[in-house]
Amino acid sequence: MGHVVASRRQWHALIDLEGLLDRYDGLNIVPSSNDMLVIVGDLAFNATGPDGKTIADSYAIRLEVLPSFPDSIPSVWEMSKRISRDYHKLNQNRLCLGAPTRLRMEIVKSASLLNFVDQFVVPYLYGHSHFEQTEQMPFGELAHGAKGIRDYLCDLFQAKSSELPEEFLRLSSLHKRVANKRPYPCDSKRRLGRCHNRVVNRLRLKFGRKWFAEEYTKTKTLLESQSESKSSWT
Repeated sequence: MGHVVASRRQWHALIDLEGLLDRYDGLNIVPSSNDMLVIVGDLAFNATGPDGKTIADSYAIRLEVLPSFPDSIPSVWEMSKRISRDYHKLNQNRLCLGAPTRLRMEIVKSASLLNFVDQFVVPYLYGHSHFEQTEQMPFGELAHGAKGIRDYLCDLFQAKSSELPEEFLRLSSLHKRVANKRPYPCDSKRRLGRCHNRVVNRLRLKFGRKWFAEEYTKTKTLLESQSESKSSWT
């Protein structure tokens, strides 16, 4: 038992749980029937968006963090039903915090739960409050479903358009010399080595081939389960 407790304490330190609860003192840990970390309460924030508008607001949330974090994305719910179901929600009414690849990339950079809330949960809530007040989205909108995933990947790899931008993930999982000889995802008549190889090489160096191989598998599986009209990102 002592080893289990010590491991859990180490995990809490790794993900900066104390920092999260200190910053947002309206949040509290609640008992869970399994090893999941469950945090509920009022998340109060004071934030300024890209248009200079400052908003102070508070939302009742539920945050569920699997023991596999940072290898998995936490799930977040807004509990007071203030945010409607048709406002950027996933299946099971979870908040849609962004493209899965973007979320996982940022989590890889920092395993801090505090950073996750600061970078994704607070901007989402700020965006909703901003929309309530102005009927405008301060950060723009990403399409739901497969289109949103592919639009993000096009932006990530600086491709103007591509029917299968997930192929960039696969190419990033290959050795540089091999990838550069493969067809460019936006134009099968060109090789990657003659177009966009720099951005692929930069990201490969940053995250590693293994990470991209796993991300390609996750994204491919997710795209196969998607429809253009409904988002169920996991």
